[in-house]
Amino acid sequence: MAISIQNSRDNADDKIVFFTIEYGGKDYKWHGDMPKDADAQDYLDAKSDTLKTEILRKQYSDAVVPQLDDKTPLESFEAWVSAGAKNVVVTTKAVSAKDAVTSERQKTTTESVEEEVSTTEIVKEDGKYVEKTTTETVTKQVVSGVTEEVDLFDEDGNKIGKHTIPVMESYESSPAVEAVDEVTEDVVIPKKTWVDSH
Repeated sequence: MAISIQNSRDNADDKIVFFTIEYGGKDYKWHGDMPKDADAQDYLDAKSDTLKTEILRKQYSDAVVPQLDDKTPLESFEAWVSAGAKNVVVTTKAVSAKDAVTSERQKTTTESVEEEVSTTEIVKEDGKYVEKTTTETVTKQVVSGVTEEVDLFDEDGNKIGKHTIPVMESYESSPAVEAVDEVTEDVVIPKKTWVDSH
């Protein structure tokens, strides 16, 4: 890995250094703060492992990298990338089986109904404003409940007329659900495009 400094800018308490990191065959432009009296090249060279790790963190921002006791964060990150950049995550939780739920509702029917609609507008004709009303026939779709007439009886069993009742139908208000075991799988974390900081 090589670090080359482009320029720097002094602030009141520190300085901002703009530099390029060559890592893995690519150049990454970056900038960072450092002590005002520090030698920029020596300071950045001493932090090369930290800078490499930060490059990987930006490229794999969703990564969960195992930090092993015998490895530095950089070595762990590079090992994670070379192993396929995978995280183990739960993708499907266990689901209990459920039977379908059936309910009842009134049957409906849709009919086309013609209706006259009038609109009024003001138009200019021969230098005068005229109020005109136009009427047109439009067709609307009307949904209504289906009913049927049944005989109506008194308490003694004598027929006394007719009574209207709704016609009902059964429908599946909640579908059946099959049982599913909890499943975990390795999910590949995609590498993001590096965005230069300067």
